[in-house]
Amino acid sequence: MRKKLPDFLLHTGLLAAGSALCAVAVNGILVPHNFLSSGLTGVALLLFYKWHALPLGALYLLCALPVFLLGWFFMGLRFVLYTAWGMLIYSLMLYVPMPDLGVADKMLAAAAAGGLTGVGVAVMSRSYGSAGGSEMLFAILHKLFGLTLGAGTLLFNSAVLGAALFFFPAENVLYTMVFIVVTALATDKVFHGLATRQAALIVSERWREIAEDLTANARLGATLLRGSGGRGGAEKTIIYSVIRRGDIHALKTLAAARDPNAFIVIMDAADVTGERVGNQPLW
Repeated sequence: MRKKLPDFLLHTGLLAAGSALCAVAVNGILVPHNFLSSGLTGVALLLFYKWHALPLGALYLLCALPVFLLGWFFMGLRFVLYTAWGMLIYSLMLYVPMPDLGVADKMLAAAAAGGLTGVGVAVMSRSYGSAGGSEMLFAILHKLFGLTLGAGTLLFNSAVLGAALFFFPAENVLYTMVFIVVTALATDKVFHGLATRQAALIVSERWREIAEDLTANARLGATLLRGSGGRGGAEKTIIYSVIRRGDIHALKTLAAARDPNAFIVIMDAADVTGERVGNQPLW
C-alpha cells in the first residue's frame, strides 16, 4: 500500500501535466484558429458531419469503446484504468478557461500547438496510462509492432484528414496537418529522444580492472565479449555496457584511470528493454 500511493500520485501528476499542455494547445490555439481536431475526435467529427445520426459525444464513445476493449486485451487492466483516469483529467482540463494565446500567424500557431501537444502526449505516455482515444491505439501499435508513438500519430491522423478534405475547408485541413506533423516530431523527440540510452564498447589490456570498477564502484552493468584484432589476430576482451546518458562521464573517467590508452566507443541505443536501464514505456 505504501508503494502504491506514491506510484498513483506520480503517474497522476504525469497525466495531469501532459493533459494541461494539450488543453492549452486546444483552447488557446486550435479553437481560436478554427483548426480541426485529430485522433478519435476527428473520426467522430467526420461521422457527425456526414450523418448527424447521433450526438458528437455519443459518436466519440462509440469510436473509443473498441479501442478500450483492444487496450484491455493487449495492454492489461492497469493501463485501461489509468487511461480512463487520464481521460477524466484531460476532460476537466478542457473546461478550464483559457484565453487566446494571441498567436496571429496561422503557420506559427499550428507549429506551437503541435509542439505543446507533442510534449504533452509524450509526458502522459511516460505514465501507466494515456489520455485515451487514439493514444491507446498508438500504444497498442507500439507494443505489438514497435511503431513509434509519433509515427502512429502521423499515419492515423493523415488518414483522418484525408477524409476531412471532403467536409472542411482545405486551408484548415492543411494547417491541421502541419499541427499533426509537429506533434508527431515533438512526441518522438521527447518520448524516445530524451530517454535514449548509450552503448559503450571498451577495448583495453586492463579490461578486468575496468570491468570490476564499472560494476563495483559505478554500479554499471558490463558484459565481456571475445574478439580478435583485424591485423594480427590477437585475442581481445571487449567490455560492452548499456548506460544512461548521464553515466557517460563516469564510465570514461573510470576507464581512463585504469588505462589512458583504452579504446572507447559510445553509440546510441534508442530501444532498450531491461529492468535497470530499459527505456521502454511502462505499459
